[in-house]
Amino acid sequence: MSFTDAIFNFVLNLLYQWNYPGVFLLMSLEGATLPVPSEIVLPLTGFLVYQGKLEFWTAVAAATLGSLLGTIVDFGIGYYLGRPAVLRYGRKIRLSEKHLMITEKWFANHGSAAVLLARFVPLLRTLIAFPAGTAKMKIGRFLAYSTVGIVVWDIILIYLGVFAGQNASSIVYFLDATLPLIGYAAVGGIILAVLLLSRRHGKKQDKPESSDLSA
Repeated sequence: MSFTDAIFNFVLNLLYQWNYPGVFLLMSLEGATLPVPSEIVLPLTGFLVYQGKLEFWTAVAAATLGSLLGTIVDFGIGYYLGRPAVLRYGRKIRLSEKHLMITEKWFANHGSAAVLLARFVPLLRTLIAFPAGTAKMKIGRFLAYSTVGIVVWDIILIYLGVFAGQNASSIVYFLDATLPLIGYAAVGGIILAVLLLSRRHGKKQDKPESSDLSA
């Protein structure tokens, strides 16, 4: 039995027994960068929604709140204890300094928006809380960006599980193989949307200036 198979069976059994608290618990563990992949938890949550055992929006809320709890733990380690503590914590959960450096570079390049964008990229999704904390990002802003990214991610993956129905296991294995491409495509789409909105906003600001000149 592969690692993915073992996690799949563990998650499915726990969700059947615990329902919403199970969703909350598993997503809080993933949010704290423990090896509980949302790519398995969320589609299987959707499968239980399909079966009528869970309600869609309540499941989304449980998943989102769990993820926020976990990511606040990581953010707090970086914010209050600093980078050395992040590295010590990382060693306990088998994350190397190289992983942290990649995330720090991502945060340095994209600033606060990195917290939103990273939610769609495997591994960076949870690690981004550490550099945000060590950079002393305002917690309100961190939670706002995190919530938007987490909610969108949760809705998409839970809906995939609902849509797949009895074939939810196929969705899990499909995501396991293609998720990096999906994540980067989502980030690219968000960046493109931001650029288009910024350009449109800039054009609107230019219009009054041109009318003033003609007057």
